[in-house]
Amino acid sequence: MSEQRFEGRVLVTGGTGSIGSEIVRQLLDRGAERVVVFSRDEIKQFVMKTELDDDRIEFIMGDIRNPDSLGAVFERGPVDAVFHAAAMKHVVACEREPMECALTNITGTQNLVRLAVKYRVPRMVTISTDKAASPTGVMGAAKFITERITLNADALTDGAQAFCCVRFGNVANSRGSVIPIMVARLAAGRDIIVSEPEITRFVMRITDAVRLVLSTAEISRGGELFILKMPAFRLGDLAVVMRDRIASRLGRTAKIVQKGLFTGEKLHEGLLNPVELQHLYENDELYLMAPHGNPPSGFTACKIESYDSSRVRQLGANELEALVIEHLRDRNLLPPG
Repeated sequence: MSEQRFEGRVLVTGGTGSIGSEIVRQLLDRGAERVVVFSRDEIKQFVMKTELDDDRIEFIMGDIRNPDSLGAVFERGPVDAVFHAAAMKHVVACEREPMECALTNITGTQNLVRLAVKYRVPRMVTISTDKAASPTGVMGAAKFITERITLNADALTDGAQAFCCVRFGNVANSRGSVIPIMVARLAAGRDIIVSEPEITRFVMRITDAVRLVLSTAEISRGGELFILKMPAFRLGDLAVVMRDRIASRLGRTAKIVQKGLFTGEKLHEGLLNPVELQHLYENDELYLMAPHGNPPSGFTACKIESYDSSRVRQLGANELEALVIEHLRDRNLLPPG
């Protein structure tokens, strides 16, 4: 896909998070004139401002659950595109606090969509998750509704606006994901915890995922659900790599302790449900659910039986080790030499 240059003023909700901050970086690299980072964590905003030091970034403190604070973004000037990455994402936290999850993921998205429609924002992309495909827990159910809110917004416009969603699995080394958690336990001299070794999960480098997210904004006609094509890994394989290849780099030893599946956790993830599989298009990097069978150019109709994390290519030990080493280097956790 081509790398579109973004003009005008672009809003990124959750812009200080792992995905949001990478969206901001790539938007700046593509020549965005102004990028609005909207989030509710003042410390993360301060750190990000210090690290990037770019006058094109506009930091606004606020919460998508509060339509007044969100509305301030649109009152300060025209918004030419929205990338909606703000969400409660942690499965266990969402199970424990379902109303908080609903307020952020559902009400927050509704607030944003209403403003985008009202102020005639040309395009909006909502970031979704594999857990929305066939929800079994609170987070997945909330993100499924988030998708519907975004995609249904297309019916409220006259064709001059395009609302779409991008669904993908885990992004490697993002905040709160499995690799940083396991590394933190190793660094603290604690054992490696796995719920179930046979768990499989989709995974992709965050830079690659965000590149595809930005590309969807260029090709969307409105109402599409884009699904990234991703490899996967087996949790037990990652734990063995941590124990046998990574622990010694940190001057540690560790055991692997199995705890069993927790509430809302699936053994395998699917990025498409059975209904979606019947109406599918693809190109080299994406699957697509297109409204009314009218896909963007470059997509062809396809038929697959499933898109399940246990049935795609599994990363080997060397690939998993490389992902962990990337995290260690990014966080300056490797000993000298």
